Amino acid sequence: MVPEILKNLHQKTYRLETIVTEQKNLFYLTEKKYVRIAEIYYLGNEKGHFKYHVLVVDFNFSNDDNAMGKFLKQISYLFDEVELTVDKDGNILEVNNLQFLRLRWMKIAARLSETHKGEVIDNYFSQISNVLEDENRLIDFLGGYNMFGLLFNGLLQSFDTKRKRESPDGFTEIMTPVKDGETMTLIISPENPDPTEIDHFRGLFVFKGDHYEEGFMEIKKDNMHLKHSLLWIG
Repeated sequence: MVPEILKNLHQKTYRLETIVTEQKNLFYLTEKKYVRIAEIYYLGNEKGHFKYHVLVVDFNFSNDDNAMGKFLKQISYLFDEVELTVDKDGNILEVNNLQFLRLRWMKIAARLSETHKGEVIDNYFSQISNVLEDENRLIDFLGGYNMFGLLFNGLLQSFDTKRKRESPDGFTEIMTPVKDGETMTLIISPENPDPTEIDHFRGLFVFKGDHYEEGFMEIKKDNMHLKHSLLWIG
């Protein structure tokens, strides 16, 4: 069952969306949407691990009509083509085209630095360079919900009883499977978010047979409200 879910990602197209709502103050709230259309290609099995080519074919950022939005969109093109090795559960183990990404970043950074100046920009460039120099940090970044964490989420497996796993935010996630015919829904809830700064956390992943169809995560923290969603569209 597990290998079939992973194999069935081949030639699938998913819509990935992140909505960021920020309460600037009592009277001022902003909302930004970041949408990507990603095509997934299964490249085969090697020593029990699974290899994929992820190609982002379209970006739609709600703030790409202003300078910062355009800047972020240009940065996003760095990760529009990644090659990954994942385990049987769907956790990212390796970034197979790491050298390609590093060389590509050198070209993008050189081009953007001609028109974007200042300490904030320099710090941003430095952070990306540091992540690219450390594959483990890059894997954590690509596994974030705002990148490909809803796709390669470590939950591409079949299980019938509740399970637990540690959240990067410092609490334990409870994963509860609910079956309805061919459809299996994993409901994600926090065991004890009190010691963390998380105000609200919930999620779900929907599988129909051996197909992964939908994912959603919602996180409220301080004045930020994040909604990450994934939808199989073809």
